[in-house]
Amino acid sequence: MALTAMEVKRLTCPEGQKQIKKSDGNGLFLLIKNNGSKLWRMRYRYSGKYQELAFGQYPTIPLIEARNLADQARALLVQGINPAAERRTRKKVTNASDRAFSVIALLWWEQQKSSWSSDHAKKVKRWIEVELTPLSKLPVDAIDQGHITEVMLSIEAAGHPRKAPVILSVINRIFGYALAHRLTRNNPAQGLPLRDILKPMPKVEHRAAITRPTALGQLIRDIDKSDSGSYCTVEALKLIPRLFLRPGEIRTLRWKYIDFEQKLLIIPAEDMKRGREHLVPLSDQVVTHLEAVKEITGYSPYVFPNERDSGKPLSKNVMTNLLRTLGYTGDVMSAHGFRATASTILHEQGWAPDVIEAQLAHLTGTATSRAYNRSIHLAERTKMMQSWADYLDALRDGADVVPIGGRKHV
Repeated sequence: MALTAMEVKRLTCPEGQKQIKKSDGNGLFLLIKNNGSKLWRMRYRYSGKYQELAFGQYPTIPLIEARNLADQARALLVQGINPAAERRTRKKVTNASDRAFSVIALLWWEQQKSSWSSDHAKKVKRWIEVELTPLSKLPVDAIDQGHITEVMLSIEAAGHPRKAPVILSVINRIFGYALAHRLTRNNPAQGLPLRDILKPMPKVEHRAAITRPTALGQLIRDIDKSDSGSYCTVEALKLIPRLFLRPGEIRTLRWKYIDFEQKLLIIPAEDMKRGREHLVPLSDQVVTHLEAVKEITGYSPYVFPNERDSGKPLSKNVMTNLLRTLGYTGDVMSAHGFRATASTILHEQGWAPDVIEAQLAHLTGTATSRAYNRSIHLAERTKMMQSWADYLDALRDGADVVPIGGRKHV
């Protein structure tokens, strides 16, 4: 039952007790101590844990004001903000210098960095400290669209126009943080017409990839029969068409990621571009391949160790260099292009787009489904990866292939 002003005034702690609690409802309660003090508290749940928020002492804080403070805290919870954290942030920015954009930006960065990979966190911090220097000393509530426009133009003038939309997104999120913590009343980054500010950007040149099955069959034959390059370079290049992984992910593969019994490759979040654990079903051919490689490189933590230092992975660009040695120029095929090859042909074969995208480690589904279902479409992906390995073998061997769910390819 809700408290009344008269009840709050008359409440006392019974003799022999240290303190008692009287609820006003919805988590708000009055803590009455045996020394006569009466303290307002609010109990709430955030991220699965119960926490308490102090609103001050009665009668300095009367009942009506305590309820207003509780309403404000609940409004923050609805926005996904911890009221206690919001209060700590406001205490950090008590004067004008503390409200400088750089201060607020780094507070936001500190809050977010645990959700990013180490490299991405460093990149965002560098943007804040370098690209956003013109905003650094300005009070966050004094920045307008003109200031942000100048930053965007300076990024373009430095020859990095493609960074502008990404950095604008970071500015937008920093102002979102400032708004949520009542450090400003506007977000000048929201709705900024970047397309009308910067010059049109040239079309993106996609990485070269072979998508005609006959040409792909010849490529796989050339790779599988290659006697050029080091052992690890050749074996890595043989593997990349069959796993859909990025070159960097192939280079840094570790033996501890491979479960031979389950025929599964489990790459931890820190080694993936998107910062999420990724599961790769292994076809029978890939398992056999990896077992053979392990007999040669099993002494190293890496599947494909560096020739000079077995404690380091294969050097960058060696797979692309081998492709060039085999006669495949940059406008024909790249090491990264095998992902586009697989995606194009599998779509043509009729495999479900969500299954293909999940295997490419692209973002699919809702944020919630991605967080709780690391093995999304795993059964379908397992079938697809075995089918793809069989398909590549058939192309390599010159068979007339009719893939599952698709038409005959020539």
